[in-house]
Amino acid sequence: MKKILSALAFLLFFIAASSQEDSSKLRISLLTCTPGSELYSVFGHNALRVVDSAAGTDVVYNFGTFNFDDPNFYSKFVLGKLMYFLSQEYYPDFVFSYKYYSRGITEQVLDLKPEEKKEIQQELFENISEEKRYYKYDFLFDNCTTRLRDIIFKARVDNPIQPPQLNIGRKTFRDHLHGYLNRAEMQWTTLGVDLLLGVGADKIMTDRESMFLPDHLATGVRLAIRGNNTIMKKELVPLPDSQPSPEKLLFWQIPVFFFSLLALLCVFPVFFSGLNLKGFQLVMDRILFISSGLLGSLLLFMWFGTDHQSFSNNLNVIWAMPAHLVTGFLLPSSNKFLKKYFKVYSLLILFMLVLASFSPGYINSSLYPLIAAISFRCWILGREKVA
Repeated sequence: MKKILSALAFLLFFIAASSQEDSSKLRISLLTCTPGSELYSVFGHNALRVVDSAAGTDVVYNFGTFNFDDPNFYSKFVLGKLMYFLSQEYYPDFVFSYKYYSRGITEQVLDLKPEEKKEIQQELFENISEEKRYYKYDFLFDNCTTRLRDIIFKARVDNPIQPPQLNIGRKTFRDHLHGYLNRAEMQWTTLGVDLLLGVGADKIMTDRESMFLPDHLATGVRLAIRGNNTIMKKELVPLPDSQPSPEKLLFWQIPVFFFSLLALLCVFPVFFSGLNLKGFQLVMDRILFISSGLLGSLLLFMWFGTDHQSFSNNLNVIWAMPAHLVTGFLLPSSNKFLKKYFKVYSLLILFMLVLASFSPGYINSSLYPLIAAISFRCWILGREKVA
């Protein structure tokens, strides 16, 4: 009789424990999608999967949605005013879209308390309302991954999740972006990113800040612990990555070759004065100064005229001086002020180039030949006499 009562007591205890464990009827998972071959997908993506067995639903919540059909899409995108929003779709549809592009998906099931699962579900319900679903996207500090990071690692008074130690070393935002772009053989895109990003991208990241990238958030979930256990119950790969390896650019297609050739064309007439190449030199000088002036004007606009936080404090405007847009049209000139300007500016950007070589990242190294050519031509223009 005692054995029967003991067995019955154990059975009741097991049923009660199981009921408590599954009382939410929810399973919440972090989905991490492998990087794609296009710029918008090269850093990967995250979404949150919520399986509600009580309601019979399997829904993916995605903070990386925007309206491409907006009539002012391009102007809003350039000005940093494009609003992203939280969307939802059924899990099979989400998987199908990534299978179409041969991109992989990893699923990490979160080991959370029933009340925590309900809290996350409720937060998603609130955020998908028309009043709260929109937000101003910032690539480094407020994106579709950081939004999920803040939900998963939300501070809780009772038994909080300990922040993960990712051991990323002394790396910057720019360092990590370079890693993805180099892996995708996107050297020209890397150049464009380096031209636009300001010095804020060269800040040494904390472990939390590094989770602005999808893979890093997945690593954070894998390593985060509460008590003696990780917060990841299990990890699955519902869709393996099957993308082909990216093709490498030929040597004459890479940025450093192009800018080295351009720099050579700008300076070689000086060393062949007997060939009477003054006309050619004037054309190259105007191309050099006007194009760098246009670039500097664009960078200055992106700094002060848009809402992109990441584009402020851009050191590239030192060598791509907007004033060149005017000086390029004034060549050749015997104006004393302009000649003094050329001499001082030549030394300034030469000094900047030396500093940049000791602090790689601030200025893309592919631009070094071009910057050196600008410095050289400014020095010559500041010294030569105009007939």
